[in-house]
Parts: sequence; structure tokens; C-alpha cells
Amino acid sequence: MIDSVAIHDFAVVLSRTETEERALAFLEATTKRLFDHILFTALRFDHPSGVMTRIYTNREDVSPIGGTKPIPTDLWADRIMTARQCYIGYSREDIREVFPDHEALLAIGCESVMNVPVVWQDRSLGSINLLGRERQFSEAHTRPMVIFAQLALPLFIGSLKRARAERDDRRFEPA
Repeated sequence: MIDSVAIHDFAVVLSRTETEERALAFLEATTKRLFDHILFTALRFDHPSGVMTRIYTNREDVSPIGGTKPIPTDLWADRIMTARQCYIGYSREDIREVFPDHEALLAIGCESVMNVPVVWQDRSLGSINLLGRERQFSEAHTRPMVIFAQLALPLFIGSLKRARAERDDRRFEPA
């Protein structure tokens, strides 16, 4: 069931919050209440550089903000980036198959995952990721999460613009 109050409240916070971190923290708290996840992260995809960067996490000790990974070319990437659809991993085996850092995730009890792409103009700009107990997430859970992800789109666009501007600034710094 879609929680229209939670969606409304997130939309209001987005319209009034000055930082991406505060808005994502509110979204994390909302999804914690709705889904009782263990780990919540948000990844930004920088396609030209081939890198994913973590822009938010509720567990800095496991998945620190600013952490990067190469954009993969696998089943997960096909689902999230090419098909622009949610990915659900139901078990420890799914976690092992998809995440190179699976040992750290399994160590904190993450045995399932729901990855939700954030899409603009038919391109995945990032994903919101919830990890939890085995078989915790289902296709029905993706419905409200797609709404939350699309509401969060301005946060990802802003993050991408800043990252690209910083990269361009470094290119033109005097030696």
C-alpha cells in the first residue's frame, strides 16, 4: 500500500530543505518507518566518468559518503541503468552475486536489497538502495519507492552538476 502521507511529507521537506543531506536523511527516516531497512544509501551515477559515488548513507562505518565504485556491466547494471527498473535481491546469494563488498553487508545483517533507479530523460542518474533481512523486500515495495526516488530527482541532478563543476574546476587549476 502506498503511504500518501509519507509521500506528501517528503515532498514538503524537499520544497523546504536547503541541503541534499537533510532531504535524504528525511527520506531515510521515512523508509525506515515504512520498511525497517538496515542500510540506506543513495548513489549518483556519473556516466561520462564511469563512476558511481555514494551521496548519502545511514551507516558511514559500512558505506561512507563519497565512496566510489566503477559503474558495473552486469545483471544489476542492466536492470537499473539499461532497463531503468528496480532490482530486488532476495537472499544472501543475491547479495554475493551483485555486490563486491558483500562481506561487509552480510556482516551487518543485510541479506536482501531493493535498488530503485532515479531516472531523468530516460537515463538513470542514480539509485536509492535499501538493504535488509532475507526476503524483506517485494515487488509491491517498489511502487512507493519509485515515487520517492522520482521526487528525489532534483537532489541527484544538483549533485551531478556540482560534481561536474568541481571536476571542470580542477581541470583548469594552475599547475
